[in-house]
Amino acid sequence: MSSGREMSMKYHEAAEARDMKGLRLVLTAHVPGPWGESAKKIFDYKQIPYIPVAQYIGTENEDLVAWTGIRNAPNAMYEDEAPRTGWYDILMLAERLAPERALLPARSEERTEVLGVCMEICGEWGFGWARRAMMGTSHAGPLDPERAAKVSKPTFGPEEAARMRKAYGASVGGPAEAPARCADIVRMLATRLHRQKAEGSPYLVGHAPTACDFYWMVFSMALEPLPHEVNPMPDWMRMSYDMIGPVLEGVKDPILLEHRDIIYARHSTLPLDF
Repeated sequence: MSSGREMSMKYHEAAEARDMKGLRLVLTAHVPGPWGESAKKIFDYKQIPYIPVAQYIGTENEDLVAWTGIRNAPNAMYEDEAPRTGWYDILMLAERLAPERALLPARSEERTEVLGVCMEICGEWGFGWARRAMMGTSHAGPLDPERAAKVSKPTFGPEEAARMRKAYGASVGGPAEAPARCADIVRMLATRLHRQKAEGSPYLVGHAPTACDFYWMVFSMALEPLPHEVNPMPDWMRMSYDMIGPVLEGVKDPILLEHRDIIYARHSTLPLDF
């Protein structure tokens, strides 16, 4: 089971994990996908043990589909309960399993605020969705051919981008609208963090860590990845994450990455293990 501290995560295959007990967390093997990495960090914070199960990029994942009915990751399978694939469903499972380390406020007014920020980060047509829509398109900026020639596999291009959009479904916007959408969310987060800092809090909502702090901690990788020393992501993936385009570059406030550093230092662990 994962403690969140191993440098190289050990995965079980779906056919094997199907008969195991407890929490099985299906993750895209050996890449720090933001939805999967967020689920890991939330379970780790709550000290909920899980069994990592491999999902493989670009394959049919037949054994996984036979077990869960779902090809994609992340996917949380707890005991004999139905699969949970969306960020909200996974978060609510974590809240249920470890309520004493709550990441959602008890009061409805504050809870609504936290969940609203979470939705803008990782919900449909949130920051993660919009950044994903940009990848492999001209809206992410021009490709550096010299750098692309050095990566260990072909860089994330139009064919990969089209396949990904098909796999994860369409949204209300597309690649052309994605930079402005990302920029709007980033401005909102930066404004909120500056306001919170002025009130003596490093958190996005209130004066204690909540779910939206963990989601931004992870999803900020799509604004600027953590360095290789603590995030040895594949070079082709790093190139795709580095290419944010001029619109998003123009709203990249240092406080957004300062927040990430604070949450990792106080409430999570590095290096990443995937």
